[in-house]
Amino acid sequence: MLERLEKSDFEQLYALIDESFPPAEIRNFKGQQKLLDEPGYNVYVLQKNGEILAFIAEWENEKYRFVEHLAVNDKYRSRGLGSKILKEYNARSSKPVVLEVEPPEDDIQVRRVKFYERNGYHLSGFSYPQPVINEGHEQVQLVLMTYPKLLDNSILKEVKAWLDQTVYKSD
Repeated sequence: MLERLEKSDFEQLYALIDESFPPAEIRNFKGQQKLLDEPGYNVYVLQKNGEILAFIAEWENEKYRFVEHLAVNDKYRSRGLGSKILKEYNARSSKPVVLEVEPPEDDIQVRRVKFYERNGYHLSGFSYPQPVINEGHEQVQLVLMTYPKLLDNSILKEVKAWLDQTVYKSD
């Protein structure tokens, strides 16, 4: 069962973020920690005996939810935890969910897209370079996926404007 992250567990969370994502796709420790005080930003964790097995980090507004990060601890992968988290997360609200993935060009990227598609997400053709969120790292080309249905480009432009104002304004 997903629970809100306790601030006292942030260091453990950041270690999982750091091992799960390339540096260009995450903030530095202080920048990520600062997000915990941002309105609309939430981190939900799946824990067992004080260890974070997996987490999902989101931004939410009155119309949409944006999954910024989802990761499963390396020791617990291939056990269906990612799908379990998404199912529980998706059931929490009827608001559409949007997330970013790299375009499916290599094996890992294709597997990631297929994982989300198995969980009811739809790959859009709406693509853009992610603004730099970790100084000294280059931009990453991203494409949006949506749940429970494919959103049209006019709505995705609105979502992108919201992301630019909230998610990418933060350091």
